[in-house]
Amino acid sequence: MKRTSKIIGGIALVAFGIVWALELLDVISISLEGWWALFIIVPCFINIFNDRRKAGAIIGCGIGILLLLAARSIIPWNDIWKYMLCLIAVVWGLTLLFFSNKKSSDRRHNSEHAAPVVLDDNIEVNFGKQEYSYDGQPFEGADVHVSFGFVGLDLRDADIRDGAVINVDCSFGGIQIRLPKGVCINNRIDTTLAGVDCDCCTQPTDGAKTIYLKGHCNFGGIEIK
Repeated sequence: MKRTSKIIGGIALVAFGIVWALELLDVISISLEGWWALFIIVPCFINIFNDRRKAGAIIGCGIGILLLLAARSIIPWNDIWKYMLCLIAVVWGLTLLFFSNKKSSDRRHNSEHAAPVVLDDNIEVNFGKQEYSYDGQPFEGADVHVSFGFVGLDLRDADIRDGAVINVDCSFGGIQIRLPKGVCINNRIDTTLAGVDCDCCTQPTDGAKTIYLKGHCNFGGIEIK
């Protein structure tokens, strides 16, 4: 597959270079307005064949095409963000319909034979849903990246280190954090068209452990309970 993607990328670049050279020599006369969008379209198109998570590559390719159409005045610049939201909604919906169920089925099918899950402190979820339980395990913090998806962290039975930090980068998604009693949260999240709903201790008391929540949340929500 990598060989195929290299061939596709090579052909695209060679063809673009030849056409541009012929246009510069006045051999042919075509409009290359918006040509810069190809630097978005071609890499994303190649990644469709390379990347296991194809949704991001498809969206990137689609956005590149929309920019090219806008640059050539086929669609108005003022409305391009509406087309982008439509594209994101369609790709996200198709991903949830045709890929999420398959992955869940595969996890259920392989769960009896799978090795014990090793919880990673670097969590990344794109176009999907993942839930993590730290039952009986130490928790010293985590980096959580969510884009068009959902992450659940169950820390109710975890061995939480006082001062643990959860760094959050959430865009068009949601995060739910479940804490045990006696643990306080120090919320330092910057939000843009998003919200943080905290239904737990926010004022540290003597003997209580504190978790620091830092990062950004855009067009999404974080629930702490």
